[in-house]
Amino acid sequence: MTGTVRDAAATRQRILEAATAEFSAAGLAGARVGRIADRAQANQRMIYAYFGSKDGLFDAVLEHHVLLAQDSVTFDATDLPGYAQQVFDVYRTQTNLVRLSLWQALERPDLMPSLTPVVRTMADKVAAVARAQEAGLVSTALPADTLLDHILTLAHGNLALAGSENVWTDDQRRDLGVSVALLTTPSGE
Repeated sequence: MTGTVRDAAATRQRILEAATAEFSAAGLAGARVGRIADRAQANQRMIYAYFGSKDGLFDAVLEHHVLLAQDSVTFDATDLPGYAQQVFDVYRTQTNLVRLSLWQALERPDLMPSLTPVVRTMADKVAAVARAQEAGLVSTALPADTLLDHILTLAHGNLALAGSENVWTDDQRRDLGVSVALLTTPSGE
């Protein structure tokens, strides 16, 4: 039984890796389950058994990569410029996540609110920002959820330019930190 579980986990992982490559290159509409199955050395039926549909597979791939990115970033509500720069660094190094995010925005714009682990993690961050605001450590000019949304929008700002040269530069990273500091530093409100 252990061999079967291990093989199932390995097959699922191969499918996720193959689907990451396929969805990154072709998006949801252009991706082909047959190509994913071939690349993963898996049967197409296994893809549907594990993920239900091509949309379900796309959702699983995006959730997997977003959670990996979230796990690689340390969130400190008292250092929001540093947090924004870490998010920037993740996007700078995770080209698949950049492309998946672009495809998600184009083809599945309402997806993120349905990814429960992502929503839960964001709710925890919003609560931490609210506590930092209450303690006078972060500006209260914007509600915590709006503030965090603006910070992430700034950090993700280069997504639209991801195909351009000189995107994700050190100067942009520095400027991001300055911008977030201006947005979040209490100013005697």
